[in-house]
Amino acid sequence: MPNPTDTDSPAIQGDIRLDSSVKSTMYYIGGVPVHFPFVPYPSQLGMMNHMIRALNKAQNTMIESPTGSGKSLALLCATLAWRQSFVVRQRKMQENVRQIITRFCMHNTTLLRSRYGSNGTDADPDKKPDAMETHASEKPDILSNNYSFVTLQARAQTLQSETVDFILDTSKKQTLVGLSKDDLATLGEYQDAGKSATQRPRIFFGTRTHKQVAQLVNELRSKTPYRLRTAVLGSRAQTCTHPKAKRAESVDDTCRQLRDDNNCGAYTGFRRVLGSKKLAEGGELEIWDLEDIVSVARPLVACSYYASRELAATAKLVFCPYNYILDPAVRKAAGIELEGNIVILDEAHNIENAARDAGSFEVSDLQLASLAHECSGMFDHGILRNEHLVLKSLADTLAAWLQRDGAAFEYCDYETQTSVWPKPECSVDTLLTDLALTPDYISQVKSAQAKIEDYIASLRTQSNEHGPEDPELLPRDKHVSAGALRVVEGLLRVLKHVAHGSKFATDFRIAVVRHPNPELRTSLKRKRQSAFESKPAFINTLSFWTMNPGVVFSEIAEQTRSIVLTSGTLSPLDSYASELQVDFASTLEANHVIAPSRFCALAVECGPSGVRLEAKYRTSDQLEFQDDVGEAIRAIAARSPDGMLVFMPSYALLNKLIARWEATGRLAEIRSHKTVFVEPQGGTKDQFDKLLLSYRKHLSEPNETGAVMFGVFRGKVSEGIDFSDHFCRTVVNIGIPFPAFKDVKVMLKREYNNEHTMLLNGSKWYDIQAFRAVNQALGRCLRHKDDWGAIIMLEARFVQNANIARLSKWVRGHMRVFGRFENAKQYLDAFYDERISEDAKDMPQVLDAEENVTIVLDE
Repeated sequence: MPNPTDTDSPAIQGDIRLDSSVKSTMYYIGGVPVHFPFVPYPSQLGMMNHMIRALNKAQNTMIESPTGSGKSLALLCATLAWRQSFVVRQRKMQENVRQIITRFCMHNTTLLRSRYGSNGTDADPDKKPDAMETHASEKPDILSNNYSFVTLQARAQTLQSETVDFILDTSKKQTLVGLSKDDLATLGEYQDAGKSATQRPRIFFGTRTHKQVAQLVNELRSKTPYRLRTAVLGSRAQTCTHPKAKRAESVDDTCRQLRDDNNCGAYTGFRRVLGSKKLAEGGELEIWDLEDIVSVARPLVACSYYASRELAATAKLVFCPYNYILDPAVRKAAGIELEGNIVILDEAHNIENAARDAGSFEVSDLQLASLAHECSGMFDHGILRNEHLVLKSLADTLAAWLQRDGAAFEYCDYETQTSVWPKPECSVDTLLTDLALTPDYISQVKSAQAKIEDYIASLRTQSNEHGPEDPELLPRDKHVSAGALRVVEGLLRVLKHVAHGSKFATDFRIAVVRHPNPELRTSLKRKRQSAFESKPAFINTLSFWTMNPGVVFSEIAEQTRSIVLTSGTLSPLDSYASELQVDFASTLEANHVIAPSRFCALAVECGPSGVRLEAKYRTSDQLEFQDDVGEAIRAIAARSPDGMLVFMPSYALLNKLIARWEATGRLAEIRSHKTVFVEPQGGTKDQFDKLLLSYRKHLSEPNETGAVMFGVFRGKVSEGIDFSDHFCRTVVNIGIPFPAFKDVKVMLKREYNNEHTMLLNGSKWYDIQAFRAVNQALGRCLRHKDDWGAIIMLEARFVQNANIARLSKWVRGHMRVFGRFENAKQYLDAFYDERISEDAKDMPQVLDAEENVTIVLDE
């Protein structure tokens, strides 16, 4: 195997360029030349090798790699290198096939003419080859009505797949002159490849948030030499610059209304962005993120939202939040075509829940009333009266049923009441029949929706032809809103699945949920009750909940070439294949890049006073437990340097412990060692960002106390935030965050899994949800190879091997179990002392890519 080579070597052929100004070294991994910016970590080599092998075989795979291990960079380089190599192989095969067809034509003219000439059974004199393939002098002989040899050969090349099939079929009946067995084998390989022999796979790289998308874009353009046409799909909230839309409660709805009313000059001029030299090949923003395209569009008075969608249609690599891929309606609206392409879903630890949410649909009686009102207005204006009457009838029927008196609810909590179908006395089929939602009626609704959408499209076409000088061409009273159509589209989508005979009919639960109207909830609005006399006291929601994430995910898997799920915390891996109904041919659990001496993981059974630390529902109310946990936190805070994170299963327990410690003085003792920050329940993103900024600012200033942030599993602090270096030297986990046992959706999901033997049983599914949340919280610290920190499980259940086995590989292999807190504290103190001492005398060392070269084996 050759040594890595510098990027000064001749550029390989393909449709991805290499930027020579970006320093990199080339490694052969799995037979593919991969350009990487520095010496890869062993875990990165493993990831890239694993990725390339899966893509070569067109398989689905899962990769768990700890945060800080360079996962994103490895995924980008491996995928782009594989695509470059794949395109080169495609082009070589296509050239070989062209040469074989040429030889066939030269030596088998009779067969050629019988196939493509006018006297052949398949001849079609009116069907001429592509203009690019036929020269003016190569026109057919008009008198004989036959094509010339050159024209026939051009047709054979143009209809390449058809010609290959013809040659292979004929070769089974007779010997073909001029073609060898190797030639026929090459044609057979081409035939077996099907569409993949000619299709250039596009890459859709999805992650959880817009912020993470921006981080991926920055990795690609600042660290890798790969240059290609990319695009980013984002929301209107991220890209819209229209002042009215930005101020509106719903940017989406306001944007659509401004567009349809032809009152947005930026929309009518969005194509001006497409001609920007900055975004062109070789331009300074060839690889761009949402902020970049907004900066280009703003001075052009052009819409960056629609420009980004247009650019995404031809991009080889598209970044987006992964709901754009999962949600069928969003995917359709964004124009994402998955057939034969590659989907990478990063931060995929929540993918099962996200897929279930994407396959579900909810609509309130208020939304149905609004739909009925809009359709009534169209009826009164004489616009597609029959079609709008059908939609109005649907909305009125469902709204009346939701608001009916005497409805029985089998699930009730403090504020919310829920009724679920199927019931022992009423199946889903019976319910749909009672609501007159028969197949024939649903077909009528679908037909009406299609005609209304065609009508709106024709109005929009007329508007574009007239231009912005005629702003009244598409007034609001000429069509129903986009929001109304989304309600109809969502209903049709789920009704198709729950209908009798659908393969997913038993995978849904239909529910009616009744809860207080939030507009009447605040004390301020109660004082103005007269202003809300027309507001209903309750809102009723019709919900179609899918228990099976495979409803949407299996459709994605059927279309794509490969799906790659990756995260720092996919463990436990057991449920993905069965839950998503997708075959994952391989999995990889990578090691951490951090040396074992730079982190410690402890599980402690008993607190400082000997109380068993088991944060269950019953024990968490015991004052002895609360006090011992508080003393353990105080003792750890006294020794832990810099930042410290403490996670609990729920806000209820967090608030309970804080209140107890405040009353006993324990919180004041903790504050003597650390400034205390508490993650708020609810609140806005801006409020949380301010809290996080205060935490970071405190730790960035010279002080002796450091800081501790209390949060909850699955909360804002526990997911997607980088607490590297001094921002987090210690993570403390209290309890195990099992989902709410009496949550209706959780109960239904457990029952569903117990009824389907191909799935994990309900109890095991329930357990996995908890341990994934734990693993996600553990990943908040240890963010790069020179980082260090401690992970402490103040939970007796983590001394059990069965529970340790459910943690991520990089943790479970290093977990030390202590029965007594005193012994754990001694070990922890020694670890802190050693690391602080090493930090004082060691400076971080950066490896040089040219001086540290390794040979990467194919195997």
